[in-house]
Formats: sequence, structure tokens, C-alpha cells
Amino acid sequence: MSNTDNTVIRNVEWVMARHSRSHGLLPIQTVLKKYGDPQDQLKVIHVAGTNGKGSTVNYLLDILVALGYKTGTFTSPHLEHHCDRIRINGQWIPEERFNAYVEEMKDDIEELDLGMFEIDTLIALRWFLEQKVDYAILECGIGGRLDNTNVMKKPALSIITTIGYDHVKMLGSRIEQIAFEKAGIIMPYTSCAIGFLLPKAENIIRHTAYARHGAVSSAKRWYREKGLYEFVYRNHVYTVQGAAYQKRNAALALHAAWLLGLDIGSEKVKEAVAVSQWKGRFETVSKNPLIVIDGAHNEEGVRALCASAAALPKPLRIVFSALRDKPGRKMAQMLKDSCEKLYITHFEFYRADTLDGLSVNGAEIVEDWQEAIRKAVAYSAEGSTLITGSLYFISDVREYLLNASENA
Repeated sequence: MSNTDNTVIRNVEWVMARHSRSHGLLPIQTVLKKYGDPQDQLKVIHVAGTNGKGSTVNYLLDILVALGYKTGTFTSPHLEHHCDRIRINGQWIPEERFNAYVEEMKDDIEELDLGMFEIDTLIALRWFLEQKVDYAILECGIGGRLDNTNVMKKPALSIITTIGYDHVKMLGSRIEQIAFEKAGIIMPYTSCAIGFLLPKAENIIRHTAYARHGAVSSAKRWYREKGLYEFVYRNHVYTVQGAAYQKRNAALALHAAWLLGLDIGSEKVKEAVAVSQWKGRFETVSKNPLIVIDGAHNEEGVRALCASAAALPKPLRIVFSALRDKPGRKMAQMLKDSCEKLYITHFEFYRADTLDGLSVNGAEIVEDWQEAIRKAVAYSAEGSTLITGSLYFISDVREYLLNASENA
């Protein structure tokens, strides 16, 4: 390995080791200003929400690419490599380019004590401008109002997917409080597309937009169910793959594209929606035996997953692990009620919950997550295995299973 390669690896690891700071938006705004405020030179689509952000971003990406637009995406957490958070038309930022940005900004990073997410946001915006993307889609990390992505004066469009109970210590314990934080991405005189929100959350969003002379448009007005994997939006029929819950994410992406003035009824767009697949979300990683992975990392996500899991071949066994800031036992019980056998396990991550914190009556506790997967798969020669929980857990699981498949 060359010295250059070693430097790249060290810098990526250095960035990843820098935990998030609670010091407001001024530090990142200071660095952005130094580099010409790239966020205000881009057509940015800003996405917030409790669940569905990644899938909605991916559907919108595929729609834009199908229509010939060069599109950057910034999502989190990563699934395969830290650099996969920052992509253009699905291709990661080269590690060497990521490293070059880190080297250039290192003094600023240390002086202002920037955390990993701030650094990633800076690099994404600078790279997207350098590469002259037509659109840049930015996914919020947590909340919206104080999220480090909330630095645009006038985004081309804001999107709020869903609003549910998550990160309550930071965002509040009431839906109205959480909605207020998400609504913080709506800038004056801009438009916001919203998904299938509870009325009390939608009211907060609309009130915020009205106060800022903005406009809110809901996807559900033109959405109609058609089948398990089919739906109608603006009199066009679309099909999704994977999970039934993806229909609403796809519809919201189509609604966003429509608000941008794009031709969403074209065959290119219908094909793009039909083949779109967001890795780690109801993704089939093995067909024989059938193994599906899904990053349902909070209560709302687990509820949607359980509805889709009903269509999986029986017997169904589920392997589950989550972060300690989630309602772990409640999520575990929902999963237990949806399958023949539930395995509770643990993975190495500083925010991971304990086995005791996730334990429910009737579940089998298996400390080693790889052993839990082996037990689940061996439970029956038929049926299916579903592995779910934290996206950090799913990242480890996906790498393990794909490597096992390659070496088989």
C-alpha cells in the first residue's frame, strides 16, 4: 500500500471519528462562506422526515437520471463505505477527491471543531458544484431546523416525507414539536412537497410555510392504491419492487419531480420507478435461502416493515438489533408478533442497545449476530429470514452476507 493510500485511509477514519457537535449552524456557514457558498450556487432539493428519506431520495435520483439530469445525492448513514454518502448519478465520490477536500479544509475543521456530518456536508456541496450537477439532493441527518444541511437561502424544493416519534430527546416528545423542527427547512418564498402526514403534523408544516410566504403541496391528493406493488399518481400507473411501503415514497418522489416541472408520465420515468432499489431497504440479498434485509430503525419503520413482511414466505424468522435511543422492546414486540421466531442480537457500535434492553418474552437471545443469522437461516429449509434494525447493523450484515455469497 502506497503512502498516498495510507493518507487517504487515515483521513477517512479521522473524519469518521469526529462525533457530531451541538454548536449550531454558524461553524459550517463560516466555512461555506470561505469557499464561495456553493450551496447557493446549486439547485438543491432538501429532504427531511422521520422515515422514507433515503428511499424518496433514491426514487427521485433515478427519475432525474432517467430524464438526463446529472444528479448529486448526499445521504446517511453509509452502507458500504463512508464515501457512498456522497454520490453523483449513483457513483461515490473518489476516495482521493474526498481526501483532497479534507486536506484543504483540515485547519478550518480543527479550528471550528467540526464533526463528521458537517465535514461530509461541506465536501458534498463543494464536489457537486465542482462537478456541475444539475440537481443536488441533500438528506437531513436529524430534524431539519438546526441540521447541518439547512444552509441554503433558497432551495429549488423542500421535501418532508413522514413525521413520527424519533430522536425525541433532541426534537421533542410531541408530534407538533417534531413537525416544527422538520418544517425548519422551508425557506421564505419556496415550495415544499409533503408525504402522507398526520393532520396535526401537516398543520404545523402549512402554518410554517404560510408564515414564510411559502407553498406546501401534498402528494396524497393525487395518489391512489391499485395493488400490492402498484399505485396511481396523476392518472399514471406505476409499479415498485421490494416492499409495499415503497409506493408512498415513490409517489412523493414523483410529486417532487412534477413540482419541478418534469414529465413524470414518460415511459422512462415509469421504468426508472419500477427498477429502483435502495440498498438496505427490503433488499433481497439471497434467494436460496431467501434472506431480506431492511433498515427499519424506529417504531414507524418497524410498523411499515411488518405490513410488508406479511407477504414473505412462511415460516418467517427475524433477526433484530437496534440503537439504545430507540424504543427497542416495543419494536421487538411488534416484530415478534409478526413472525414465527424472533432472534435478538447485538452488534459492536457505541450507540448499540444491549441484549437486555431489546429482550421480549418468547424471543431467543443470541449474543453473536452472525450466529443469530445462521440460526435463523437453519430454522427451516423453506420460508424466509428477515434481518432488521439499525442501519449501522444492516451495513455490517449486508457486507457479511454478500461476502459469504461470493465465497460460497
